[in-house]
Amino acid sequence: MIDTNMHKYVDVDGVKAHYLEAGDPTGETVLMIHGGGASSCAEVNYGAVIGTLSEDLHVIALDVVGFGRTPCPSPEYYPSTAQGDFILRFMEELDLTAHVGGNSHGGWLSNYVAHEVPERVKSLIVINSRGATATPDDPYLVWDRGLREYRPPRRPWTRAKSHSKKAPTRESVRKKLEKNFENKDLVSEELIDLVLEIGELNNETAAARWLACSSTDEDDRNNQLYRGKYMVERAGEILVPVLMTWSRENPGSTPYDALRYFNRVRDAQLHVFSDARHHVMVEHPVEWSAVVRDFVQARSE
Repeated sequence: MIDTNMHKYVDVDGVKAHYLEAGDPTGETVLMIHGGGASSCAEVNYGAVIGTLSEDLHVIALDVVGFGRTPCPSPEYYPSTAQGDFILRFMEELDLTAHVGGNSHGGWLSNYVAHEVPERVKSLIVINSRGATATPDDPYLVWDRGLREYRPPRRPWTRAKSHSKKAPTRESVRKKLEKNFENKDLVSEELIDLVLEIGELNNETAAARWLACSSTDEDDRNNQLYRGKYMVERAGEILVPVLMTWSRENPGSTPYDALRYFNRVRDAQLHVFSDARHHVMVEHPVEWSAVVRDFVQARSE
């Protein structure tokens, strides 16, 4: 799925941080951050687009501490803010000034970076991220395929479900991927192998992180706060241009969630793709890459 030459490592706080890199380093740099699932990582989230994006851009996709092939040395790295600080130090190590993007929880982390080191962020790319665009108390809607409209779910929005310590199996991985993709043909044996490998590497860390940060409503809410507020409440403080790419059928974060954030940002674009779920960049790699490329190039110095 990924050229072996793309795999790189750098020391960050004594942690061997893994990342993917492709494209001309003298070009515009895009730093991509993955989501917060146990099997989320640079390769799973962005493997389908890094080749296409790197034809015109310099692309770096990081495995955040405790995800992918970057180990987590201690519980101090569990909170979202600690993950964000790890990204800041990664950028310092590589001396990066970049267009920073993130999917799902990576959207929260990308916003964290933009707030903390605005001098290093040229623009933001937020992808299907409820954590960046809503609060836990915001109304929750789902796409009803039969009615072709959004409706409240049968059960109210609650905090993250318990993370099982049970090791992932091939069947559990297949079912999880099928929930995340509108196009089930994308759930290939190769992708299952990769997700299973990453899940086995990080399952214990993911379970411990959930127990420490998300096992109660209070802990889960606190883990989503940035300096006492939710990210969406601080969206008006973002001064760089923002590209938002969303999926109509995305579970957990609809275009309605995106609008809460969009309407607060000073300079924003919102692109909604149909027939895609959580990983829109994997389901529509060519079209999604074109939107990102055009957005970045239009804002290049």
